[in-house]
Amino acid sequence: MPTVEFVPAGKKRDVKPGATILSAANQVRLPIGQSCDGEGVCGWCRVRVLRGLDQLTPPTDLERKLMAEGNFAEDERAACLAKVKGDITITTTYW
Repeated sequence: MPTVEFVPAGKKRDVKPGATILSAANQVRLPIGQSCDGEGVCGWCRVRVLRGLDQLTPPTDLERKLMAEGNFAEDERAACLAKVKGDITITTTYW
């Protein structure tokens, strides 16, 4: 099972392949900003992938649009849409 590591929060969570970053964060009770209930329209759930960017599913059309509108950096993904397929390490400004 893939592991999602949250820094600097110091938490890790094994998840089923295909789980979103947002669901992993919810399981370890770490807040991730959102106002659209995970529908991929607000962009508040932006996270920075420190390790394992290639271990996420490719962005969907919806996520690519959100990333373009929000000027995401190349190492940033929408936690509500990015699905985990291998080990990753992420961070965000509000931990």
